Amino acid sequence: MKHTFVLPYFRTFVLLFLAACGGADRTPGAADADAGDHPTLSGGPPGGTLVVLADREPDELNPLTFNSNPAHQITQLVFRSLARRDTTLSDYVPNLARSWELEADSTLLIRLRDDVRWHDGVPVTAEDLVFTIERQRDVRTASPRRNDVIAVVSAEALDSFTVRVRLRQPGPYTVNALLEVVAVPKHLLDTVPAERMRFAPFSRNPVGNGLFRFAGWRAGQQVTLQANPDAPEGRPALERLVLRFVPDMNAAMTELLSGQGDLLKIPPDQRERVEGTANVEVRNAPRVRPAWIAWNTSRAPVDDVRVRRAILMGIDRDRLAEGLFGGVGEPALSPIPSSLREHSPAVQPIPFDPAGAGRLLEEAGWVDRDGDGIRDRDGRPLRLEIDYISTDQTRADVLVAIQSMLRRIGVDIVPRAYESTTWVERLRGRQFVGSLWGWGWGPGVVGPNAEAIFHSRSIPPAGPNFAGYSNPRVDALIDSVLVTFDPERRQRFWTQIEQQLINDAVYAPLYMDPELFGVSSRVRAPRFHGIEWSENVPFWHIPTERRLPRDRTG
Repeated sequence: MKHTFVLPYFRTFVLLFLAACGGADRTPGAADADAGDHPTLSGGPPGGTLVVLADREPDELNPLTFNSNPAHQITQLVFRSLARRDTTLSDYVPNLARSWELEADSTLLIRLRDDVRWHDGVPVTAEDLVFTIERQRDVRTASPRRNDVIAVVSAEALDSFTVRVRLRQPGPYTVNALLEVVAVPKHLLDTVPAERMRFAPFSRNPVGNGLFRFAGWRAGQQVTLQANPDAPEGRPALERLVLRFVPDMNAAMTELLSGQGDLLKIPPDQRERVEGTANVEVRNAPRVRPAWIAWNTSRAPVDDVRVRRAILMGIDRDRLAEGLFGGVGEPALSPIPSSLREHSPAVQPIPFDPAGAGRLLEEAGWVDRDGDGIRDRDGRPLRLEIDYISTDQTRADVLVAIQSMLRRIGVDIVPRAYESTTWVERLRGRQFVGSLWGWGWGPGVVGPNAEAIFHSRSIPPAGPNFAGYSNPRVDALIDSVLVTFDPERRQRFWTQIEQQLINDAVYAPLYMDPELFGVSSRVRAPRFHGIEWSENVPFWHIPTERRLPRDRTG
């Protein structure tokens, strides 16, 4: 099996990407006249500042160890993965890697571009990639992305820009997972012990090699990025990108609608308000992120599958999605999104069945003995705390809604709001009973994603199976899909995995995150081919005549 891409192909990809993004639909005028004099990835004139309004800060910015969505968005811009997904989200085109080739003896040859430099001027070499792979697979690093390199036996530099990676038995997702690897600079991190990696100063002041350079982090306020004028494939048109932290959604909406911000992920109940505004447009991104409650299987009473199943049976997910999100609401009936080809329409979801939920809870010994409306056992009420990030109003509203539903079957839900850093630490340390969050599935790496979340070998500190889910049957089935090339046989394994995940209800899916964004109308080509805005903004621009005083960078 061979995948070989060359740089002219990459340039073709950029042109195709721009066509898909509607880059040719620019308004004629001064901006277009400027564009020919200043070639950029978008074709628009260089300059302008995009202000992104975020509900929280990143936890850190080390690609090996970060564990938050804001960090993922920033590192996508500051660093380079070996390859990037194309507009189908399933296939890959070159990024840091010039080409890759999987040989018959389970050896992957990766040839890097020879024209990429770290933002401090040092060339990016094969030694950086080898160092990154070794640190990422080291369990002491506690990388949430360790599963991307778990198939690696060894990695060695053959010359300055060629790496040979020896693999265990390769499978259909092995190469794609490796192409997601984001190289870090060996010359800045090789003296940092693996277990201290996420605490290194680099995590707050990263030196990348991507289309944007890190320019500063003002704690509690914003992260600023500057366009990399030396990017070999061409610089972004945007001169600067500011990720401003505005935890209050009302305040963020005010900034967006008044023109102080340019991009905001909006809750569905604000869609009509945005659509009624002349200077802001609503854009949709693909939905591949189910929101679920992860139950900590080491904590009673959710270590009992009967309790977990009863809780889902007590939640009307259709009503939840419709009530909170209106016409854009979509219930999640499986941990694996229906939009993925690995999903099976044959699986049987847990139904909304309050009476059946009551019978399960009684079977587990939970009965309302004191008549207060809440079931109890051995003198303890059936009271479950669920963590969420305090700035996420949608999650807060969801918990209020299911709190009301579950009281009807005698279960008391207690929402617990935590600042994002504390929430992440509680998740990593498995200090929670239940935690509400979402997982954005990578369509080309569904196997490694499933391994990361659902396999017992990914239980912390080895990986992000924060619920501690452990089912030997699921482990064996995941191991099988990772090495099975025959698509029909692999799909049979996926159907069994999905049904078992549904039955065990450790990761209890509630709804698909609505991926709605409010984008300033001054931004050109604001289309989304991926679920993150950061996959798209290098190809956006702000026409000269639409710029504001805050766009000045000098």
